Amino acid sequence: MPIDPYSPCPGGTGKKIKFCCSDLVGELEKIQRMLEGDQRAACLDHIESIEAKYPERACLLSTKAMLQAQLGQEKQAEETLGTFLAKYPDNPVALAEKATLVAASEGGVAALTLVQQALESCVEQIPAQVYDAIGLVAQILIAENQVLAGRGHLILQLGFSGSQDQQPLQLLMRVNNSSSIPLVAKQEFPLLPAPEDALWKSAFQKALEPAMRGCWRKGAAQLTELAKEVGEWPAIRHNVAVLRTWLADTPGAIAAWRHYAAADIPLDDAVEAEAMAQTLDPEAVDLVDLVSVEYELKDIEVAQAQLAASPLALHMPVDLSQMGSEDQPPPKTGFWLLSRDVPESAAGLTPADVPQVVGQVFVYGKQTDRAARVELAAYRPQLEQGAAKLTDIVGDALGPQGESMVRTEVPALQHALTTNWRLPSDTSPEKRRELVEAQRHQVLLNVWPEMPQKIFGGKSASEIAGDKDQQIKLLAAVLLLEMATDAVAAEFDYNELRRKLGCPVLGPIDPSTVNLAELPLLRLARVEVKKLNDDQLIDLYRRADHYRHVAALRKLAPEVAERPSLDGKIDKSEVYGLLAQIEPDSSKVVALLNQARTAAEAAGKSTAPWDLTELAMRIGEGEVAEADKLLHHIRDEHIREPGVAQALFQILSDAGIIGPDGKPAVPGGGAGEASPLASQAAPAAEAGKIWTPGGDEPSGGGKKSGIWTPD
Repeated sequence: MPIDPYSPCPGGTGKKIKFCCSDLVGELEKIQRMLEGDQRAACLDHIESIEAKYPERACLLSTKAMLQAQLGQEKQAEETLGTFLAKYPDNPVALAEKATLVAASEGGVAALTLVQQALESCVEQIPAQVYDAIGLVAQILIAENQVLAGRGHLILQLGFSGSQDQQPLQLLMRVNNSSSIPLVAKQEFPLLPAPEDALWKSAFQKALEPAMRGCWRKGAAQLTELAKEVGEWPAIRHNVAVLRTWLADTPGAIAAWRHYAAADIPLDDAVEAEAMAQTLDPEAVDLVDLVSVEYELKDIEVAQAQLAASPLALHMPVDLSQMGSEDQPPPKTGFWLLSRDVPESAAGLTPADVPQVVGQVFVYGKQTDRAARVELAAYRPQLEQGAAKLTDIVGDALGPQGESMVRTEVPALQHALTTNWRLPSDTSPEKRRELVEAQRHQVLLNVWPEMPQKIFGGKSASEIAGDKDQQIKLLAAVLLLEMATDAVAAEFDYNELRRKLGCPVLGPIDPSTVNLAELPLLRLARVEVKKLNDDQLIDLYRRADHYRHVAALRKLAPEVAERPSLDGKIDKSEVYGLLAQIEPDSSKVVALLNQARTAAEAAGKSTAPWDLTELAMRIGEGEVAEADKLLHHIRDEHIREPGVAQALFQILSDAGIIGPDGKPAVPGGGAGEASPLASQAAPAAEAGKIWTPGGDEPSGGGKKSGIWTPD
């Protein structure tokens, strides 16, 4: 394609090619043809051959640096960019290319200043290199768990593309729909306008204008200066907080959100602002250490025998060979240490009666340079109890304590909520759910309020409950607790916790009193669903589904499914299927999947998705007979349907029932003893022609490790 002399210079000079590189039009056309033909090495050689004739031309330097980076010549690319920036310090292309290199080598946060400089240097258009740098930095920020800043850059990139670029759109959708990303990190942050009657409205709009073009750093600085002149108005405070969040300026964003929370704003806004500050604050998370302690063994045979004979030490029925390394052989055996004996029956069992795993023990044989030893791993709150149990069980065969070290850390809340139990063999799924729900209720209502927390200055929620100055901070902590556990604590009423702490409760929201399109994500679950008209209900349901807002879906989805007026307007089989996915009670899951099948059949659609969902659940619950029936049904009725064979392969492979070759997997027990499901799984895999030796193996395939880790 011929170069248009009136196109912007590819070197980012801000001029038309005719006015800055007219003598290079022929060379630029040749370079373009090479790039279109993917002749990168030849193109780089050509640029280097003409540099002496056209020294320090921006268009040549930009392309040269790009090619060097693509060809893995990072050092040469840095040198080229050094020359480029020395000659053109405000060139957006040079700054963007530098940002790309820095992001790849030092991380997304390190590149943000360069991205902002590049955006501030753009005159009329956004060069492709700047656009690409924004997208790359967004991806790296999300990978670095800087989700809020990453989402901000993705939205900026989509704005520049008019929402036509599928790559940032798809990544944004994956982030929004991810159940592993906290709901608070998925919130939308529209920049607030000035009050209509504000005398300073014109100055506000002028200060905010750079931010609307992606120049967030400049916009935040100008708004901060404006506040000194007109006062700390809520809209100014809010927008500064948002811009600093998108810039990954963590200390500045935390301070700005708290500054906004202290303004004269509605209580919900203040609580959500403080919740954002707590989410961003790395010092706000209380952690629990996983500690490992070594003990020398005087007699390994006696120690193993004592552990094997003790009812408080359960043998780990897992393959420990994966724990070995080049420097250390794997342990000979592994045991779970229990707080008490496992009861004979689950009848009348309460959470207080259930034995907990207080540590894990690995026994290592004698090595050339090391005596036989045992390693105890336990979370710090259980470490003393675990050490005492080990000493009692092993007795005189246990030698002196050796090295100890912190292996990892987990959030204290996660540790408190984890039920790492060993239940009697006759415990039904219903009884287990009853025990888990009772324990969770106890932790949320009685344990969490008494836990010392950094966010409260080392005090507990109960200790600060009467302090009015701490109420916003306390309410924000409860809100984050609710958001963090809404996927598993469906039956818990967090208003009960708020009442116990003397805090205002969160009331229902009448949809006629708010603009639903602007309702913050964290409030969706409070909307009175019966008062929504059909269009409003569908809109909120789809929004909750898009962001994977489980608490809101639990209220919106049943209403969608039950309204006769929505028949034909929405796929109700998918609604029931979604409810099945978020339902923690497996007995209710089956009923919901049956409703999904009925709705699918009524609409003339396949029931395969719901058969596969139930199969995965049955395998996970260890219900072999039911899983076997489903496997027969899927193989006989659905295996030729598009995508079914691949999905079935993934389920069976993830469960370790078949291997990557589609053949029955053999467990670590007796040789040749295949899984009861494996004989049916292999023909199903073969029918789909999913994988052949030498072909592409499905991602995620292979047996998952069965090694237990505490909590």
